[in-house]
Amino acid sequence: MILFQEHELEAEVPDFEHGGFKPARLIHRVDSLFGHGARLIEGAKLTHGPVELGSAVERDGFCPFCIDTIGDATSPFPEEIARNGRIIVGNSWVVPNVIAYSTVSAVGIYDVSRHFLPLTEMTREIVYDALLAILQHGKAVRAQHPDLIYSSVNANYLPPSGSSLIHPHIQSSHDSVPLGSQAKLLTASREHFAAYGQPYFEELIALEDAQSQRMVAHMDPFVWLVPFAPSGFYEAWALAPSIGDLVELSDPDIYQLASGLALVLATYEEMGIQSFNFSLIGATPESKDYGASMLFRIVARAPMEPYYRSDVTYFERLCLETIIDYSPEEWAQTLRSNFGTTMTG
Repeated sequence: MILFQEHELEAEVPDFEHGGFKPARLIHRVDSLFGHGARLIEGAKLTHGPVELGSAVERDGFCPFCIDTIGDATSPFPEEIARNGRIIVGNSWVVPNVIAYSTVSAVGIYDVSRHFLPLTEMTREIVYDALLAILQHGKAVRAQHPDLIYSSVNANYLPPSGSSLIHPHIQSSHDSVPLGSQAKLLTASREHFAAYGQPYFEELIALEDAQSQRMVAHMDPFVWLVPFAPSGFYEAWALAPSIGDLVELSDPDIYQLASGLALVLATYEEMGIQSFNFSLIGATPESKDYGASMLFRIVARAPMEPYYRSDVTYFERLCLETIIDYSPEEWAQTLRSNFGTTMTG
């Protein structure tokens, strides 16, 4: 049913030691859910290692997300969304987005008391507060606007990921039309259920459990794994087959997601990776009829160096193919060592 499509392509590169050319590894994989291709290559494409951020992450002047400015620099929500105008959990604030990326969108600040949070300080408690606060906003939005059924929470961290601000934050999106990734998730889930009578993610988890190469951990209700054909460097997924819509997430569910995310970020830090994107996309309320469920994805981005080189090329942006310089199976093994072989509950 779910096919792991892989083709070994015959490629050559110059052999500078002996002259002529020599074979080079080039494996092409296809993602069965989103349909993009991934090319596993020889040679480093994403550089990573210790980088001194120094003054690049120090506050230099005005920051709208710091505690001394956020009250004046941001607008309050309508009373029906937040009784006191703001949603605050611990040191995390959620405020209206000043740019209309979606019908309704908001920005969640992990910690207003610190201008910059290195990955070593992205604890599960801090991540939990931020996710809890922005999902509280999402539930309030849905109660007022039941037609905005396509919900997601997304993040850029540091400029290489596309972030325009150093102060770490996340963003939400609530629309009556899906994101491209949501549309593909829902269409593929509907077609798979119609053809085989089984939810896509349930089958995927069973296959990965049986093969175990890319399975990372079970943290109920989430299952963490590495995708067969990644869409970015050092990608990890968290699946929740029992949960479709994001507004269904309970506080304990959010804490489990935050715990897993904090472990991924700690692994990135150990590897010298600093920047990342993540996306938590929800299915729709009626998608339970065909077993579609929410999906969390995170990918590493290029390091924040003085002469930054983007890791996104024509392959990713225009050709719907990713270039990966590592084995997803080896990356899963690295993650397992930090998660523990199996974690439940």
